[in-house]
Amino acid sequence: MDDEKMIREMLAEVLASWGYEASTAGSAEEALEALGRSLVDAVLLDIMMPGMSGIDLLREIKHRDLDVDVLMMTGRPTVETAVQALKAGACDYLEKPLNLDVLRHLMGGVIERRLLRQEVHALRARVGDQLGAMELVGVSDAMQRLRDLIDRVAGSDSPVLIEGESGTGKELVAGAIHHRSPRSRAPFIPVNCGAIPADLMESEFFGHARGAFSGAVADALGLIRSAHGGTIFLD
Repeated sequence: MDDEKMIREMLAEVLASWGYEASTAGSAEEALEALGRSLVDAVLLDIMMPGMSGIDLLREIKHRDLDVDVLMMTGRPTVETAVQALKAGACDYLEKPLNLDVLRHLMGGVIERRLLRQEVHALRARVGDQLGAMELVGVSDAMQRLRDLIDRVAGSDSPVLIEGESGTGKELVAGAIHHRSPRSRAPFIPVNCGAIPADLMESEFFGHARGAFSGAVADALGLIRSAHGGTIFLD
């Protein structure tokens, strides 16, 4: 994202030549709209922008809990802006004019880290949330009744509604039910529904084919099929 059209188009062409699918935005509003409707791995964001600054946009991206890595760039580098960007959640900071070799290296690192996170998530899903079951601590009568209830419902194939205020351990209870059920060898998939944009809900849950929409650079199985034979926890 850059307010200078020539720079935006040049960077899009360079990224495309490296095998990335790139889109551009000339303002914070355009960028947020694009992030809300497309799956994006990385954002290349100029700090000096009219209206909402790049730093403020970065903070908004983090506030919305969007799953995207942000690289900041500026033509007026200072220690202060670099510190602000990194504190706000940027994964790196580049100076203009951009060194394309450095940019290519950083983009490769971003994609590599994202693939690694996906592999870790898949591994955790395969082994289930056994740790969550172990963390149900307490010896009170209420905790014992909870354990008894978990044991009773764990053998059922029916959907289970877990109620409780934020932070009371609903995911731990869901993990304990899964761990003690006949489905324990299959994945346990916890889903933060509030973090999924409405326009992407269908593709996140049911998957999509490569090229189905902007940002779909590979086939995706979807959360429902990923949890096949196991448990999906919708929070």
